[in-house]
Amino acid sequence: MRPGIRLKTHWFRDDTPRDPLQVAGALASIAWRAAQARLANLRKGRFDIEAGPHYVQVLVEVLVFIAVVADRVALRHQPRAWRDAFTPTLVTRLGELLQDSFDELLGPAPGGGYRKRFVERFNLRVAEYGEFDYRDDGPEFALLRWFGDLLSQAVPGEDDRRWALDQGMTVEGPECVDLVEKSMRGLLGLEPRPRRAGAAAGE
Repeated sequence: MRPGIRLKTHWFRDDTPRDPLQVAGALASIAWRAAQARLANLRKGRFDIEAGPHYVQVLVEVLVFIAVVADRVALRHQPRAWRDAFTPTLVTRLGELLQDSFDELLGPAPGGGYRKRFVERFNLRVAEYGEFDYRDDGPEFALLRWFGDLLSQAVPGEDDRRWALDQGMTVEGPECVDLVEKSMRGLLGLEPRPRRAGAAAGE
C-alpha cells in the first residue's frame, strides 16, 4: 500500500455485528482507494498507462483481483451463507464505483455499462483464479503469477507487458493481498482495534 494512504478498517464499536453487506460496502471503499494507489504506483514506474481504455482495463484487473482475494478470505473466516451475501455486494458496489467514475469521463461503456461489464469480468476471473489454492498464509505463487499475466495483457506496449508480469507477481499482487487480509481482519473483528495515542497515554 502506498505510504500516506490511511484506510479505516475497524468499526467505531468493536461489538458491532459483522453484517456482510456493511463489510462489503466498507471494503469496496478501501479497495477503490487502494486500486487507485496501485495504478499511481505503476504510472510512477516505467508503465505508460494514460487515462483511457488501458487505464480502465488495468484498474478493472486490480479491482477484480482484490475482490477475488476478499472472497477467499471471507470463505476462510465466515460461514458460506455470509460469504454468499458478501461477495456479490462487494462486486456490485465496485462496479458502481467504476460506472460513477468513468461514464462521465469516457462515456458509457458498451454492453450494459461499466457495472454490468465489471460483474461479468469478475464472474469470468473468479472461475480462472479458482484453479489455484489460497491457503491460510495467502495465495500460492501460481495465483499471483496469473494476476501478473492478466495485468500484463492490460498494459500497452510489448516492453511494458514483460515488466508488468513481474511487477504484478512480486509487487502489486502481494500488496493487494496484504491490504485485503489486514482490512478483512479489522472489519471482521479478528484483531483488536488500534488504541488512540491519547488513550494509550491514559488521557
